[in-house]
Order: sequence, then structure tokens, then C-alpha cells
Amino acid sequence: MRGYWLKMRLPRRFGILSLLLLWRLTSVIVVQTAHVPDEYWQSLEVAHYLAFNYGYLTWEWTMMIRSYIYPFLISILYRILAIFSLDFTLLLTMLPRVFQAILATYGDYRFYKWTKSKWTLFVLCSNWYWYYCASRTLINSVETVCTTIALSIFPWKDNHAQSTKFLWIVGFLCMIRPTAAIIWFPLCIYHICSSREKKIALCSHYAIICFCCFLISILIDSYCYGKFVITPWKFFQVNVLKSVGDIYGKEHTLWYIFIGLPVILGLYYIPFLIAVWRILEHSVYFHRESVMLIVIGWTLFVYSLLPHKEFRFILPLLPMLIYVSSACIYRLNVRITAFARKSILALLICSNVVPGFYFSFIHQRGTLNLIELLQHEIRANPLSTNMLILTPCHAMPLYSHLHANASVKFLTCEPNFNNSNDYLDEADQFFANPTFWLNNNYVNNKNAISPTHIVIFDNVVDKITDFLSRYKIIAKVFHTHFPQSNYGEYVLLYKHVTY
Repeated sequence: MRGYWLKMRLPRRFGILSLLLLWRLTSVIVVQTAHVPDEYWQSLEVAHYLAFNYGYLTWEWTMMIRSYIYPFLISILYRILAIFSLDFTLLLTMLPRVFQAILATYGDYRFYKWTKSKWTLFVLCSNWYWYYCASRTLINSVETVCTTIALSIFPWKDNHAQSTKFLWIVGFLCMIRPTAAIIWFPLCIYHICSSREKKIALCSHYAIICFCCFLISILIDSYCYGKFVITPWKFFQVNVLKSVGDIYGKEHTLWYIFIGLPVILGLYYIPFLIAVWRILEHSVYFHRESVMLIVIGWTLFVYSLLPHKEFRFILPLLPMLIYVSSACIYRLNVRITAFARKSILALLICSNVVPGFYFSFIHQRGTLNLIELLQHEIRANPLSTNMLILTPCHAMPLYSHLHANASVKFLTCEPNFNNSNDYLDEADQFFANPTFWLNNNYVNNKNAISPTHIVIFDNVVDKITDFLSRYKIIAKVFHTHFPQSNYGEYVLLYKHVTY
């Protein structure tokens, strides 16, 4: 009889896994846009440098504030491709995303095992922002997956089984992404206080697991950096004590409440607000949800104190946000008709499909399309190509997508480490006065080699017409309908007339 039930469960389990995997793999194909520079410059570019010994590392890696664990895993994929002479640019760009999609699939499956609800799984899978980010090589996507898996095995007070297995995930996660400690600090305190295990034994488990994760992480980072380093401490020194993150923009204190959460949750922000009200009114009946709400509130409070804010920073909260919202709404005694239920479902789907399609397929795709054109240009003249990229800092991937050791000059954006007065990074200097920057670096510089190709957004072209007079435009690619800061609607590729 036991064997019969095992046979029944296995096909169902693999059926759900297969559907989830298929869903996440579609995002590898559908998502053809760029989101933020970190999805390339903190993962693929670093992995390419590790695997092929050429490329460019941003200041975060020269300052040793990033952990090599995630790029190291991707570099293994690159080395395997190189061993079998399969290191084509298509595979180099797609395989890491397939790897990330597989990780996201397992995270989704663990979310389903945790919630035991097809509805919450549907809400998670249909969430446009998670679909948009799940297959991206962003450390925030990895953090979201690891957080979901750890939550699925977290020993809540009402669990019969008490285990510290989740700590292995949390330990490595905090080494890879130190800010993950903000989410897990209150959960670990809750576990220690609510556990039936002896506190001394439990704390010893914590100490042993954390030490092992700490030691392994240090060994990997020290090996990759070539010297002993504790990256979380470096991260704290640079990002917290020196506040270098402020250079990437500042937002209002309540930005996450009024903009961040509504954008990520979409219409599901309304059930979340109802859930908050229900928990505050009947906290006795919502034990787990109350704990999660405290964690959510604590995390948003800490992140709100930091000037620099982004949607992806609160992405790891998504599993708890959906869990809390769905559980409280499920217990709400409200009778609705079948038509109303179908209408709500249709509205929820449409509210995710429309932004999901637009941001995945249209918004900010120009730089990725242009990098493919640069690939062809380099292959045609691999030795004499000399590119100049005059876009905002790291607006497009580079060596991980070109897979050629070509000569490339691009605008950098190093933070003001020396606290100089009126400091401007190279990108700011260029956009403040493009002609002056070009004169200093090329026109009046006898040692400078004229670039064979120039990449630039259309909003700057009119300011450097004299410099571009020796070039002809060979590509004009749509990038976005809503250009921000120094970005333009189109990204252009110019080629020297004598080249």
C-alpha cells in the first residue's frame, strides 16, 4: 500500500516541478531587456574574468566588498563550455540565465511545499516583477530563492519538527549578501526564543554552522581575490561607514511603502493592506503571519533609513508578503459570486501580464540589441576594433557578451573615496560638458587613438556633432519610451568613415 502511494505522489510532484521549470525557462526567452547594471557587472562580467582571464572588474571588486561565491559558480559553467569548445556568446549569455531559472524553479516548488496552496503558488508565479527578475543573474534573485527555500524549512513554533538546517542557507546567504541579515536577524531571534531545544545546545548549533559558512566563504573569496579578505566586513566599511551607495540616487523615506511595495505587488497590494489590518486586529489567530509581518515591517524600516532605494532590494520579502496576504484573505468570511471571483482573477492576471510583457520585452532592450551588433563588428576586424562607449556608467554588458579581448573605453563612475570637494566621476564630467571631455581625452590628446566605433544615446548627439563629423551612423536601436537621467530613447552606433 505504501508503494502505491509513493507511485501516486512522484508523478504529481514531478508534474508540478516540470510545469514550474517550463514557466521559468520561458522567462529566459521572453525577458530580453536590461534591468540594472548589477545583473552583468556583479555576476557575468566577474565570472568571465575568472574563467577567461580578461575583462573588467568594477570598483566593488577592487575594493573587495563583494563575495565571489555566485560569480565563481557561473565561472565553472564558463570553464565547462570552454573545455568542450562550446564557449559561444549565445551559450555564455544564456546558460547562466538557465541556471538561475532552475534555481528559481526549485524556490517556487519549495514555496508550494511550504504554503500547501496552489493559489499562493499561482500568485507567486504570476507576479510580474518576480517573472521579470527570476532568470536574471542578479544577486537579489539568488537572495529571493534562498530566502524562500530557507523559509520552507524554517522551524516555526507550531512545527513538530525542530531543525537548524535552514541556518546553512542563511549562513551562506549572509556571506554572499550581507544585507540578508536584516531579514533573518528577527527570524533567528524568534527561533531561539520559541524553540523547545535547550538554549545552550541551540546556540552551539548556531555557532558551528555560522563558523563553517564563514570559513568556507572566506576560503573561496581569498582564493579568488588572491589574498586574505573578509568581504562582509569590507562591505560594512564601504557601504555603511562611508555611505558610498548614496551616489546612486536618494529617495524619500517612505518610498518603499508608497512606491516600492505597490509596484512589486501590483493589485495584490490591496490584499496585503487588508492582511495588515486583520493581523493587527486578530493577532492571536495569525501567529506565523504576525511574525512575518514584524519581519516585513522591520526590514522596510531599516531599508527606509538608507537613502539609496531600489525595487529589487525588497524582492526577498515577496514570499512572506504573498504568504501573509493570501492566508489572511483566505480566512476572511466574505461571500462573493462566481462572476466576481472570475473578474478578480482576470484583473489580477491582466495587471501582471501587461507590465510583465512591456518591461520584459520592450523597456530598456536597446543596449542588449546593440551589443549583438558590436559582436559582428569585432568579428569582422578583431585586431583593429577600438570602441568608445559614451553612455551612463555600465549601461550595457561588455566582455561577457562580446567574448573578445577588444579595446574598449567607457565612462566610469568611481565613488568619492577621498571625500574631495565638488567631486565628479568620469561619467558626470562627460555629461556636464561632452565637448570639453572629448577635447581633453581625444581631440587635444596626441597619445589618444581615435575610436573606430562609438556607442551613444540620441540625447547627446547634438552636443558633439563636430566630433561625430568623422563618423557615420550604422545602427539606431530603440531603447525605451521613458528615458531617465542621461539615457535616451534610442541608442546609436557610429563607425569611423575610414575604418
